[in-house]
Amino acid sequence: MFNRIICGIIFLSCCNFLTAKEIKYPVSAIPAILKENSHTVMRLYKQEIEIKSEKSVTVNVTEVRTILNKNGEHDCYFIELYNSLNKISNIKGKVYNESGEKIKNLANDDVIDQSYITGYTLYDDNRIKYLDPKHLTYPFTVEYTYQIDLKQTLFLPEWNHGRENTSYQNSIFIIKAPKDYSFRYKEYNLAKTCIKTLEDGKDVYMWNLNNLVAKNDEPLSSDVSPNFPVVKLGANKFEVADTKGSSESWKNLGIWATELIDKKDLLPESTKVKMREITNSCKNDYERVKVIYEYMQQKTRYVSIQVGIGGWQPFDAETVDKNSYGDCKALANYTKALLSTVGIKSYYTLVNAGANANKIDKDFPSSQFNHVIVCVPIKQDTLWLECTSQRMPCGYNGNFTDDREVLIIDGENSKLIHSRIYSATENCINRKTTVNLIDDESGEATSKAQYIGLSYEKIAPIFYADDAEKVKKLTQSIELPTFTMKKFFYTENRTKTPSFEENINLTFSNYIRKMGDIILLPLNFMNKLSSMPDKVRNRKTAMSIRRSYMENDTVIYQLPVGYQVTEMPEKSDLNSVFGKYSTTTFQTENKITYIRRYELFKGDFPASSYTDFRDFQEQIATSDEVVVSLKKTKN
Repeated sequence: MFNRIICGIIFLSCCNFLTAKEIKYPVSAIPAILKENSHTVMRLYKQEIEIKSEKSVTVNVTEVRTILNKNGEHDCYFIELYNSLNKISNIKGKVYNESGEKIKNLANDDVIDQSYITGYTLYDDNRIKYLDPKHLTYPFTVEYTYQIDLKQTLFLPEWNHGRENTSYQNSIFIIKAPKDYSFRYKEYNLAKTCIKTLEDGKDVYMWNLNNLVAKNDEPLSSDVSPNFPVVKLGANKFEVADTKGSSESWKNLGIWATELIDKKDLLPESTKVKMREITNSCKNDYERVKVIYEYMQQKTRYVSIQVGIGGWQPFDAETVDKNSYGDCKALANYTKALLSTVGIKSYYTLVNAGANANKIDKDFPSSQFNHVIVCVPIKQDTLWLECTSQRMPCGYNGNFTDDREVLIIDGENSKLIHSRIYSATENCINRKTTVNLIDDESGEATSKAQYIGLSYEKIAPIFYADDAEKVKKLTQSIELPTFTMKKFFYTENRTKTPSFEENINLTFSNYIRKMGDIILLPLNFMNKLSSMPDKVRNRKTAMSIRRSYMENDTVIYQLPVGYQVTEMPEKSDLNSVFGKYSTTTFQTENKITYIRRYELFKGDFPASSYTDFRDFQEQIATSDEVVVSLKKTKN
């Protein structure tokens, strides 16, 4: 009997063992501070990099993500890009419920493998591996493990904690490298630096951090350097697609890039002759550059080429000439070749493009670029050519590539230089508006505005839209209570600092406010500062105003007969480290003239300055609401 009882206990214990669920990562184990402002908590983020040679790297990754709510849904999916130089394998996944019970395994059969080709891509070997846990009962946890095999060392992985609204409970970064392998690393915003050891004859570098609270993007954050923990890597010697290079200096990286474009500037003789013919009547180098640039724009169209080394190497100028298409690399190389036929020296130029792109770290030579343009030094000037646009005026690079370090590719003379900085007068709106008040209910206005330089880009989407879309976009841009557009047109000035002239004629009503016998006439007719930067408590990051900007407004109000001014606003004058603002109002007979000037200064400021900046903006917004008091005379 006793033996039967013992056997029964053993049997039940075995059954319980066989049916027990795997318990890991219960949500209750997350420290409360990591849930604040978080949509996702990274329970474990581990990257183990083994550098085997200058062209072979293996990366093993483990990511355990707890999705707290629907706002973090995008983090529950496994999405990784790969191509012929970066292979992904051994993808495995698990799904856990709130209690930490494993409820699902995700295997290779669940992985979707699809092309990454987009609408503007012609050749692309990039593909995506995608895994959907098919579970959205919050909170829940997904665990992914996978391996990446790199056949290049130009781009090494970085340890990055920049996900917005994501906290990190445990994060580990490990690099194993042969003792004779030479590379550099740079740490940003780390409390603990690298620990280096020796293991099985290899150098081992390790970083870790714990309980990193969620990062929130703060308005006007500085783009000079990351504001979250990062470790960046750079190989001193690298290989990619049977080419070898060095990133020990910007010069060395430029030498490698020069080899990629070597002998790719050959053109058919007929094209050379044509370039000489179309520039024959030009009076100077600027005119020659302009004619050739506009020829290139009319002849070619942009497509993306991302096959093998095609991500870094253009196809040759003769191919572009024949097919009339290319990516940024090919079109820049082609433009450079066309200019050389008439004796104009230009440079293939690497840039990290984007209106809000982070500026490159010039103290850490490495491939930090995503785009190619052409730099053309001419007498007393330098022109920047954006070769992927069929509309951009010659010499205008706009906010896509302005004011940043770029790498001129010129063999041993390769170097960083700075692209064009647009001053406030080159990022400016000048407007003069005449308002004819018919009575205290309605009126008619004629406005003439000039959008100069970077402000030119505000009007370009309207100018190039079809007629119906033009009306829609323009109407949406005007902040008046009730109005009817009678007529409008635009004139484009296509120079190095281009501009649009805007002419508007409209009728309006419900603009004037009444308080008993008093009539309140708002003076700022079309250009009030209506949007304010968000309030930020305990701001952590430095603040940056990336570009200077200026507005000059004059509004002339024609008063109806029988209206008398009872009160005029005082002159306004605001000055700060962020900019300056002034308004003046005066009356001449039955006309009231309102003049407004606003200038924003480019600059970087400490985090503590943000409250002062917001106060400055609020003062402007308040002043923009200024009114003149009117009264009807009995006559």
